[in-house]
Formats: sequence, structure tokens, C-alpha cells
Amino acid sequence: MDKILTFIVNEFNELLLLKGSSKDPQFKESFWYVVTGGYEDIDKNLINTVKREVQEETALIVKKSIYLNWIFKYKSLGKNCTEYVYISFVNKDDVILNEENIDYKWCKLEEFIEKTRWFGDKNELKNVLIDALKEKIYFKSEKVEEYK
Repeated sequence: MDKILTFIVNEFNELLLLKGSSKDPQFKESFWYVVTGGYEDIDKNLINTVKREVQEETALIVKKSIYLNWIFKYKSLGKNCTEYVYISFVNKDDVILNEENIDYKWCKLEEFIEKTRWFGDKNELKNVLIDALKEKIYFKSEKVEEYK
């Protein structure tokens, strides 16, 4: 199953954290994270998936998305998943959450790194985001990380 993960940033260089519901079917607990979602037949490509998922989960309109050459492979709810990582730029408008999330917070990079639940190396995440906030790509070729 193809999926996306996107970091959302506004014109003030603040990153959006979403607090997921404890009713999450995979994790069954609440924590701070980012927009993720699966490719659907209505999507023409993964950029369309990013735009659709951001709008569904936050009501924000993506102005620009950049693929960050980063892929995660893992198993979720019995399915093999390949998740492509993006950064998406939006205006800081009103966030309207759907049923997947119970709260949100705009934060600067340091607070984002501190609060987000991340399954990999947070130092690497910080370096990726420092470049991504400048619309640069940290990984010069695709980096694939597999999680069991």
C-alpha cells in the first residue's frame, strides 16, 4: 500500500503537529504527529494524495509540496506499506480537524522535534527539516528505511 507522510509548514516557518485520537486502529494511543494517509484511486499521483489528506485532516489548502527523497517501509494492520515523505507549504488559516485528531499546535522547529513521536533518528529528522524549510532536499538520492 502506497502512503504519504507530510510535514506542514506555514508562512511563519511554523510546523503543524496533530494530536491523534486514542481510537487510532494501529497505535491505540494519542500522541503528536503529522499528516499521513494512503493513496486512493481518486488520486492522480502522490502529490494529489498529499493535498487531499492535508485538506481532509486539517481543512488547509496546500500551496506547494516537495518530495524529500525519503521512504519508510513497514507493516501496518497486516499490510505492507511504503510511505513517501513530503513537506507541504500552507497559509496559517483556521485548522479544522477531522475525527482522526483531537488537537493541533503550530510550533517552531525545536519544539516540533521535541514533541513529535518519531520512530527514527530525531537528529536526522531535524537536519531534513532544516533543509526542507528552505525548500532544499537533504537526501541527494532516495533513502529507504525499513521498520519491523
